Amino acid sequence: MGLAKAAGGAILPTERLTELLRHARVGPGGAEAAARRTTIWLARTLGGTAEVVRAGKADRRPEVRAVVRGELGSAVVSGPGGHTRVVALGGEPPYRVLVITRSCPLDGEDAALAGHAAVVLDLVLRVAEAEAERREWEVRSLQLRSAVLQLLMGGDVVLARRTAAGMNPGLLDADWAWMALLELPVAERAQVARDCAELTAGRALVVPCPAFDNHVIVVVPVAGMRAPDCVGRDLSDYVARHPRVILGRSHHHALAHVATAYDDAYRNLIAARHLPARRAGHTARTEPMDLLPTAEAARWASHLLRPLDALPARARAQMLSTMGLALRFTAVRTAKIMGVSRNTVRSRMERAGELLGVNPHDVHVRTALYVALQLGDRPTAPGCCGPVPDLPALIGTDTGRAWARDFLGPLDTDARDLHRTLRAWICADCGVEATAGRLGLHPQTVREHLRSAEALLGRELTAGGPDVYEAVLAFLALESPTVHA
Repeated sequence: MGLAKAAGGAILPTERLTELLRHARVGPGGAEAAARRTTIWLARTLGGTAEVVRAGKADRRPEVRAVVRGELGSAVVSGPGGHTRVVALGGEPPYRVLVITRSCPLDGEDAALAGHAAVVLDLVLRVAEAEAERREWEVRSLQLRSAVLQLLMGGDVVLARRTAAGMNPGLLDADWAWMALLELPVAERAQVARDCAELTAGRALVVPCPAFDNHVIVVVPVAGMRAPDCVGRDLSDYVARHPRVILGRSHHHALAHVATAYDDAYRNLIAARHLPARRAGHTARTEPMDLLPTAEAARWASHLLRPLDALPARARAQMLSTMGLALRFTAVRTAKIMGVSRNTVRSRMERAGELLGVNPHDVHVRTALYVALQLGDRPTAPGCCGPVPDLPALIGTDTGRAWARDFLGPLDTDARDLHRTLRAWICADCGVEATAGRLGLHPQTVREHLRSAEALLGRELTAGGPDVYEAVLAFLALESPTVHA
């Protein structure tokens, strides 16, 4: 039989030492679980009880207090309650201590086992402390990264830079950024977030999405439009290697407009779900905003949003960011993304409606606001004067009407008049019951028509947001007086 020597010269069979080490092996449950498992095994093997008393924990037994304080290296006490052995764990007081109690004193072999167990438990508990510190660091790091993301979403770039400086100096020292959204199984999000953080190696802000449990957000600051796209290639390669991950990425946007980049990335994520490569970047389909006359559209957008200029700069940035997200998502999701309450989101939208003199719940108004926010970065022509055009006039050009016919054309392939249903639904402010009343149809029939329209157009109409706004623009283009571009 193999033998091992304990520190005091006592002999311990190697089989027992092997069993001790087997129980102390740190597995998926972590070091704390390994320490509990080892203590339970030790008590069962010695035929008594065993416990680890942490430093700082109150204990009435004088022998335990003496060893914890370092007054004794170990202690053995016999009394009516049995025989107790106390062994210090660690290198300096106050100590953790291993307390073993059983009905009879420990013999040489059992004492040797207790000595070996004390050494092993000390090492395992040190690992547990390191694990706890790492978890605490990860929690604080996540809180800090989430705070930076929410500041960016709110348009507060200066404060976001200051906050990020303590975590990753220089990360946000850029005027531009693009965003990636990764969609994945919920159970894999933590691992994918860690992979992305390792992959980007301090070049990006990686945050689990606060609104969707199956999304990871990656914000990539860049020096300019022509900056090398190393992070983009790394993320694309990662998606190619992981068949359960989908990637949507945005165009480049000003760092102050990260909320717009999020909206852009989200749209491309939806498109990527239907692509074999499972990733989409710059959308190939024609965007109606690209069809609008540049100078006139910029002047219209500036005129529509001008009342918000009366707000202080920070409040205006928060208002614009909130509007950009609330026009795409529900108030609840917008609140989670921005780190505010849903009541704050709703009150900001109501306040925006008051300042702009519009009803922010009307689908035509929401369409106009969404388009205006998308056009917000376009320069206005200097010295331009004359009446400000309206949105129907901007989209009702020959080019806009041609796009609208192509957009709505697939509806004509269905024998039912889906075109009529969709138009009535929009005129009823996207209310199914009101649409059914207008058309004399059952509400379920209206829902079936809308589902069919979604499939034919390749858009998520009933979810609200930009896909609905595109449909609104298409009807505006076809129904407005012809404008020759």
